[in-house]
Amino acid sequence: MSKKMSLLLFPGLVLLLSLGIGCKAKPEKSVVADVPAGKTAPNQQQAAAPQSATPQAGGATTAPSAATPGAAGRQLAPLHLPGTPGAAQPGAPGGPALSPEKIPAVVARVNGKEIKKGDLMDGAQAIQMQMAQMGQQAKPTATADLFREALDRLIVIQLLNQDAKAQGVTVPETDVQQAVASRKRNFPTEADYKKALAQAGITEKDLLDRAREQLTIQKYIATKLAPQVTVTDQAVRDYYEKNKEAQMKVPERRHVRHILITVDPKAPAADRDKARQKAQDILKRLQAGEDFGKLAEQFSDDPRSKTRKGDLGWIIREQTRTVPAFGDAVFALKQPNDLSPVVESPYGFQIVQLVERKDPATLPFDEVKDRISQMLKQEEVQKVVQARIGELRTKGKVEVFL
Repeated sequence: MSKKMSLLLFPGLVLLLSLGIGCKAKPEKSVVADVPAGKTAPNQQQAAAPQSATPQAGGATTAPSAATPGAAGRQLAPLHLPGTPGAAQPGAPGGPALSPEKIPAVVARVNGKEIKKGDLMDGAQAIQMQMAQMGQQAKPTATADLFREALDRLIVIQLLNQDAKAQGVTVPETDVQQAVASRKRNFPTEADYKKALAQAGITEKDLLDRAREQLTIQKYIATKLAPQVTVTDQAVRDYYEKNKEAQMKVPERRHVRHILITVDPKAPAADRDKARQKAQDILKRLQAGEDFGKLAEQFSDDPRSKTRKGDLGWIIREQTRTVPAFGDAVFALKQPNDLSPVVESPYGFQIVQLVERKDPATLPFDEVKDRISQMLKQEEVQKVVQARIGELRTKGKVEVFL
């Protein structure tokens, strides 16, 4: 995400994403890894790729605790706030292109509160980014359906924010300041921060206002709506028993570390041979008894794992599907401290060492009951939020000019 986009999404638009509003195309959930099957979860490492700040294409994904017993349970469902009846269905909005020049300066009013064109443009951009994160291909040209979906989300935000204020929900100003400060720390310098504000066409006051809105709605849901929900112990037990075979299985997994010697796949043969030989020389030193962690810190080109002595955490077979040679090497290792041969991948050459392995298992109820309870409660809260939005729409006055 660019710094400009990071700023744009900080306000209520971040809330749209965090609540999953309009997110119809939900990826398949993996109970074991707690990530959508076939996807890379945010902040997860790239096991077979250099772990730079820029996401790499392909490679295995691993979360250190992902396949550890106790981390299982269906990924918590995001709160899904319903849209305006008759509006475009969430997902990948299609339809004819809509020129921004044809969009009025004020696109809607919610009980007299204006939603402006600039907010709509930011909202449409947020949806496109969300689609990209979910693996959907966003259309390069904004469509009428995209803008209508973005507007519908903004209307929902406004309805909730107004209801929060009516019920006396407020947040400490120190929390608002801290939220903006945390976003500000993403920028190397004050000048970079101010430049991003200018490029986004917003002021720091705008960020504070939007942060206040976001935090207010979060508190409103937590204090006014969520307490209406209870989940019984029996409901948790019933869910576990019903889904034991489908969702409570932990596949075979390996805890590994690696040393990566990178080389461009398009590099001349001589350069690739040089990188391969370097990896072979390191392997010989490992086979002679030298410490893997020290050599990883010294030679590995993976910037994040090398600071952890090459540790990649736990890996399941599914996470290595895009780099099969790496996966084959990992799952060929049988005993702790076993070393793989030099493995060639699109990123260069790797040496993998097994730290420990665990066989497939069914997670016991006591290890997952708290997460199941949390997931069930969040799903019930989602229903309460949906019902409340329906009431607010019925009672309020929503005028749409798009």
